[in-house]
Amino acid sequence: MIVITGAAGFIGNHLCGKLNSHSIKNLILVDDFTQEQKRKNWEDLEYTDKIQREHFFQWAEKNVQNIDFIFHLGARTDYFSTDSDIFEILNVDFSQRIWSFAATNGIPLIYASSYLTNDTRPLSSFAKSKYIFDKWIEKQQKMPPFWAGLKFFQVYGINESHKAENASNVYKTYQKYAENATEIYIEKNIIQDYIYVNDVTKVLYYFLNHTSRNGIYEVGTGFARPVQAIVEAVGRATGVRVTGDELRVTGGNLEECCIFQADLALLRKYAYKQPFLSLEQGVKRIDLG
Repeated sequence: MIVITGAAGFIGNHLCGKLNSHSIKNLILVDDFTQEQKRKNWEDLEYTDKIQREHFFQWAEKNVQNIDFIFHLGARTDYFSTDSDIFEILNVDFSQRIWSFAATNGIPLIYASSYLTNDTRPLSSFAKSKYIFDKWIEKQQKMPPFWAGLKFFQVYGINESHKAENASNVYKTYQKYAENATEIYIEKNIIQDYIYVNDVTKVLYYFLNHTSRNGIYEVGTGFARPVQAIVEAVGRATGVRVTGDELRVTGGNLEECCIFQADLALLRKYAYKQPFLSLEQGVKRIDLG
């Protein structure tokens, strides 16, 4: 059986769908299934069982002999929250228990880190929790037989609506077009690496089937793009034009530019070598409505 935490989340539900497409249905979905806005993310999946997050370890101890692999994608991903306690509980403590369980029982583990841990500015509560767990791993003597942490850059695609303000800039830009807006205002001039969710699931599926070098890998396209590039890509893909001027990007301080771009050297050397879709190619393949 394959355990997937965060299975009702954005990347998690796409991974489950990817596995189903390869006729893999012996999945154990782990999440908070009381959130009705996420129901559409899991109700059509094929799986063996779904476990409420707080009951997972009790279930796992009873079924340890049947668990072949763990994808730990579940986390509190509210980038704007300052509630450090909830991040400590869900992103640090829960992740440490997952690691210890996998290491003790010899189960391969893939977990989601974040590109935000690369930021040289003061970390948000979310990014700090991911950073703490990454650093905690470095001190561990007991490890799973194979493990990898994946620092995802900005992932976009369908089924983002439940993320609200934490959705990708690609999704938010599409919403601006849908609202017939004329302007996107940005407070900071941030240029980021945007990766299509189907490319992310291909990487995850690769690690399920290939034992690569243990370690933390960055997962993005390797090319950072400004918000203006998203506006142009979504506009061309949807064919939507607002009345009067086209959607414009305003604000931001060009002198305070922050660039977040994946370094794919380790991923390409030791693991996944297939090319990723560009922002323009990815946006053309989906309907973000």
